[in-house]
Amino acid sequence: MEKVEEIAIVGIGCRFPGANNLKEFWKVLVNGENHVNEIPGDRWNLDAIYDPDPDAYGKTYVRRAGLLSNHDVWDNEFFGIAEKEASEMDPQQRYVLECVHMALEDGGITRKELDGSPTSVYIGAMNSDAKTSKDGDYSLMTNYTVTGDAASIITARVSYNYNLLGPSLTIDTACSSSLVAVNLATQSLRLGESSMAICGGVNSILYPDMFVTLTKARMASPTGQCQAFSANADGYARGEGCGIIILERLSDVIWL
Repeated sequence: MEKVEEIAIVGIGCRFPGANNLKEFWKVLVNGENHVNEIPGDRWNLDAIYDPDPDAYGKTYVRRAGLLSNHDVWDNEFFGIAEKEASEMDPQQRYVLECVHMALEDGGITRKELDGSPTSVYIGAMNSDAKTSKDGDYSLMTNYTVTGDAASIITARVSYNYNLLGPSLTIDTACSSSLVAVNLATQSLRLGESSMAICGGVNSILYPDMFVTLTKARMASPTGQCQAFSANADGYARGEGCGIIILERLSDVIWL
């Protein structure tokens, strides 16, 4: 049997509820912290949209979610993005940019190393709350709207920012999106398409629309907790954040 090329994780970057970086996320895991909390008023008026009756028209029985702190704060100038363009960007685009930067730092990988390289980018992303913000109001649309809302730009931003010449795909296979992204990245490395692969997943929660549809389908948890394999399981809890890993062929990694 032909030997399969082994893949190494050489960098990690993340932003999750209760953790703005990998070190903080490790503490969350070690301490067994639960950061699924009641949805705050700066997201939406929870009481206006809430109803314990799953069949209530236009309502949701969900009051809790795992949300990022300071979700609307970032240093756009660090990435060379003007204020006006930044205001039109889907938060998922900036979460990915931030976490890719952290992953590169974690792996000790420089811009010079990446510049012009056949590095690929595969990101799983199934939602787009940013589009909901326009809500059919054409007066809110500008020349930055088309790139700000497009799912394809989630990965393209990374490729453009670092001048990467490998494949660049945003993947939507629902709940498996991130895993499929990692699988495609691994295949790309093994086929020799890429010298390095940046992959992971991202999600942003800005509006209650998805909570309403999940309530009607009885898929969301009224208690706000995932209880997989338990007799008490009543649906899943939604969360937002971003996780990025950088992959290389193990044979290409230089061990010091």
